[in-house]
Amino acid sequence: MTRAVKTARRTAFGLLTAGVAGAVLAIPTAGANPQDPAGDCNAAGLSSTLSSVTKSLSEYFAAHPDANLALIEATRQPPFVAVGQFDGYFNDHPQEADEIRVIKQPLADFQSRCGLQVEPAEALVVLSEL
Repeated sequence: MTRAVKTARRTAFGLLTAGVAGAVLAIPTAGANPQDPAGDCNAAGLSSTLSSVTKSLSEYFAAHPDANLALIEATRQPPFVAVGQFDGYFNDHPQEADEIRVIKQPLADFQSRCGLQVEPAEALVVLSEL
């Protein structure tokens, strides 16, 4: 499985199943962090970034009904089945995997700039079980 497929699958799965509840994550506040020129390495910045990425994903899926249906159907399956369906879908549709990766880029940039050790989508999945 390619990295693009893994990234797109994890992003779609995490954001579709968990929503934007990750705003409650405890992220160190900005301050003197030279890697944080925007000063948004905090829960509010994460929430804003997640909201923007989620909105873009929503618009993308609305414009791509086949992807929309395939991904929501996969989320109705047990996790091990869903992962296989995501992998299969994105292996068969590499262009869509690339497009979703581009949409996710602001979240990846935030993660890198703010030094997040856990992907926000993965943290959202954990938080969804609280």
